[in-house]
Amino acid sequence: MKSKKGSQDFLIDVRTPAEFSTGSLSNDIHPLATNIEYQSIASLTSILTEVSKQDKITLYCRSGRRSNIAMQALQRLGYTNVRDIGGFEEAKAVLRREEVERRHQADREFEESTVAEDTGKAEERRKAFGALLLGLKGCE
Repeated sequence: MKSKKGSQDFLIDVRTPAEFSTGSLSNDIHPLATNIEYQSIASLTSILTEVSKQDKITLYCRSGRRSNIAMQALQRLGYTNVRDIGGFEEAKAVLRREEVERRHQADREFEESTVAEDTGKAEERRKAFGALLLGLKGCE
């Protein structure tokens, strides 16, 4: 999925296809993880043809061992924005926490824009009221 800065985000489950079939992780950015076994991670570009070496790549597995091996392999291949979020349960917690943080950030940005908009409207009302008072004084 494309981020605001033009890079893409990929969530990759490096477990076996059998493990992947029992369920994978997802969140608001990643509706579905891609399954690439850790020993096949060097084939990343043939599976995800749109991936670049600067894209954000998040890896997880069952315990964290295989995702760490895959992360090191990708780093050796020149991928610069790779992270290992560990085993399945730990990864689930990390993705959930990040999703909540993004929602909170979006809420804060919305509130800030609403306050700025309200402040601008209040200033317009104050100026209009001042003009009205000047007009009324002119009628005296």
